[in-house]
Amino acid sequence: MVAKINNDAIEVGIVIRDADASLAFYRDVLGLEYLGDLDFPGNHMWRFQAGGSVVKLLEQDPPAAAAGGTPTAGLSYLSLFVSNLDELVDEVAAAGCTIAIPVTEFQPGARFAFVQDPEGNRIELLDVAGLMA
Repeated sequence: MVAKINNDAIEVGIVIRDADASLAFYRDVLGLEYLGDLDFPGNHMWRFQAGGSVVKLLEQDPPAAAAGGTPTAGLSYLSLFVSNLDELVDEVAAAGCTIAIPVTEFQPGARFAFVQDPEGNRIELLDVAGLMA
């Protein structure tokens, strides 16, 4: 059987431990539009618009294990396509978050950087406008 995808968007869930720091990062530093939040047994979720997709921050009760705990397979990083790469990387640095890989050109007209949110999750910021021209 083949999945019959009926929406071009995806939703990515990120389990967090520090809601205040994570909300400030995704809302204030990256500037993603807040869509709302919801509660369900043992969990609280905040939703943010990212282009046609949604980033969901999930706080669990009890909290998720600290980084360095039992390793698990899963999401390695989230990619966001942006048109203000340099300014956004500067904002991330000013917020005190890690720039894991600085702005790097991987082919003419296409650049990326990897930053980390307050939980240590990596986010790839891509500017490929030069390829689309």
